[in-house]
Amino acid sequence: MAGFFRSSAPSCLPSLLFLLQLSSSYADPFYWVTPGVLAVIAVLPVLLLQVSLGLVFLCLQHRLRGKLRAEIENLHRTFDPHFLRVPCWKITLFVIVPVLGPLIALIICYNWLHRRLAGQFLEELRNPF
Repeated sequence: MAGFFRSSAPSCLPSLLFLLQLSSSYADPFYWVTPGVLAVIAVLPVLLLQVSLGLVFLCLQHRLRGKLRAEIENLHRTFDPHFLRVPCWKITLFVIVPVLGPLIALIICYNWLHRRLAGQFLEELRNPF
């Protein structure tokens, strides 16, 4: 076997050198990049991610299948109308505070700015130069 490698190595050396010279000077190293390859490169990771997430959700669904009846019973207790009643004062508070809060802040800022500018104007009237 060693004789086979010794006898064939010198004969394939010129062809290897020719291929190296051809690829370095004339051929495009990215000849394999075509629109189809770019589409596969773009789509393949997304498809793999979708398939893996689908399998994970399938496994989770299979594991939770037995617990579904108990969860439905818990939801039925959670959304009991007696516990879902909200007092009127809470609704009023949640409606009025987001409206009145910025309005009061705007009035405070306007008054502060007006006093400051009015004071500067009066100062300029007292000392014109």
